[in-house]
Amino acid sequence: MSDQLRDSDNSENKTASAGPFLLAVAIVALILGGIFVASAMSPAEDNVTETDRISRTVADYVAAHNKNDTKTLQSLTCANFDKQSDALAAANGEVELAGVDNPVVTGDRAQADVRLSGGGLGNKVEAWTFTRDGEGWDVCS
Repeated sequence: MSDQLRDSDNSENKTASAGPFLLAVAIVALILGGIFVASAMSPAEDNVTETDRISRTVADYVAAHNKNDTKTLQSLTCANFDKQSDALAAANGEVELAGVDNPVVTGDRAQADVRLSGGGLGNKVEAWTFTRDGEGWDVCS
């Protein structure tokens, strides 16, 4: 009889505990809180490398050249930029940027190999130089 009482006590008097559920919710909240704090402490725009900035400058320069946007071209070039040494000066038509390779940053100066195609240039690789302009870079040659 005592076995019957124990079995009935176990099955009838047991209630579900909210403890495990609340623990799971707390763990998820901590993880999400950690992600939020990490993103606030290190925003994505702060994770942009100098290589990314140089590549963005080259892409913007080629796009401005293709649109014949002289105002943007001027904003992306050094003060002593020589239009005769412009790698895109001989281009006829749209030029396609194939890549920016081997960027080397030395203080406020940088150099990178720029691969271009189209515009009557064929497939061309040229060493471009850059100078730092605040957070970005200006094309110097």
